[in-house]
Amino acid sequence: MDHSLTSWTCRDGKVLPCKHWPGAPAHPRAVFICVHGLSGAASDFWPVGESFPAKGYAAYALQLRGQGHDPDPRSRGDIRSSLQWRHDLLDFTAIVRQRHPGVPVFWFGESLGALIIIDTLAALPAGQQTVAGMILTTPVVELRGNLKPAFWKNLGLRTLMLFCPRKRISLEALGNSEVQVTSTTTHRGQMQHTEHYVKDFTFRLFGQIEKLVRRTGANAARITVPALILYTPNDVLTSREGVEAFFASLSSRDKTKEFFPESFHLILHDKDRPAALRAIENWADQHAPGR
Repeated sequence: MDHSLTSWTCRDGKVLPCKHWPGAPAHPRAVFICVHGLSGAASDFWPVGESFPAKGYAAYALQLRGQGHDPDPRSRGDIRSSLQWRHDLLDFTAIVRQRHPGVPVFWFGESLGALIIIDTLAALPAGQQTVAGMILTTPVVELRGNLKPAFWKNLGLRTLMLFCPRKRISLEALGNSEVQVTSTTTHRGQMQHTEHYVKDFTFRLFGQIEKLVRRTGANAARITVPALILYTPNDVLTSREGVEAFFASLSSRDKTKEFFPESFHLILHDKDRPAALRAIENWADQHAPGR
């Protein structure tokens, strides 16, 4: 049976690309649906896509609207509302479920992708949180103090979000391009040579992300599904203490956190990748039907 999937149609008619890695059995133990971060791409999850199908799991990944693989160049770097990301995740999941009826689904989000998963799950009543679990790596549940703009700049940004929502600004202009994302690369070094690099973003996109960050504490209390959180003390965006506070606030009775002291923000692309993949595999094996 051919399970290849390269694009799909959203509820508003927009056609978005997606990624599906081959090699999974006809009846997989579970399905991973992966959601990438800001200025990222579905291909960021290649460590999962290249290893887990052989272990009996199907692996898919969204290409987020408003990011570098959005088919409409004018939409890259922009989002009208984070609700669009929420709807896209729910609708893409429904399509994957049709392809794999009765198979458990794991949502796997990195950075911004983790925020989208948190927001989507929290918006669903507990009885409708039907995914078999969520895996979050370096969720941006808060911004470190040194990344929070001074009050005057913060006020200016909020004014622009309100009155000039489509005005664009680069990460370089915000001073965040040189943040360390792995032990050997910065965000600029990681992104500027990729095909999905987004050179600037609208103020309303940053405004929507800020809302997702501010809601994570309240949203954690609404989430009941099994959870695996991967984090590091070297994440330049979110502190170790912030992730641990979010973890403690989760209403999930079944929750696990894994700490990777050698890596930076992009754990799957850093020194701890083998250990991270082992942790994900062990957790998935415990939450999926037997072989």
